[in-house]
Amino acid sequence: MQQYSVLLGGHIETIEEAGNHVAPYFEKLDEAIKSDGISKLSNQEFVEIATEFENTVEVYQDVVGKLNGMSAPVRFIGAHKNIQQLFTAYTSATKMMADSLDTKTKQVDLTAFTQSEKDQDIYLDKFFAQVRRIFTMGTK
Repeated sequence: MQQYSVLLGGHIETIEEAGNHVAPYFEKLDEAIKSDGISKLSNQEFVEIATEFENTVEVYQDVVGKLNGMSAPVRFIGAHKNIQQLFTAYTSATKMMADSLDTKTKQVDLTAFTQSEKDQDIYLDKFFAQVRRIFTMGTK
């Protein structure tokens, strides 16, 4: 259990670091969308945001691979499968957001962007609920 907890904790830290790193880029883009100011972003700023989104997707895809490669203690197998599925879905939603940015035309597919944002919120909340459940069960 201890080895599993340490590995899972490391992956959670990676997820949080990536999320914290990309947050200012998301906030800048979100503000531009809400104020109808995408055109006010320079091409360089837009490309930088898109690049950061793609880099975050790559980090998350790496974590998906590591979560899928982990062995969970018998009593956590079901919860671990849920974690794998939820984080995979979250990563797909994150990719949808990254893919909604067209750097050639400096446009955002608002339908995909908005759906991705909703999906990310749902999947991440459920993911962390499962993580808390595992860590709570592990201390009992």
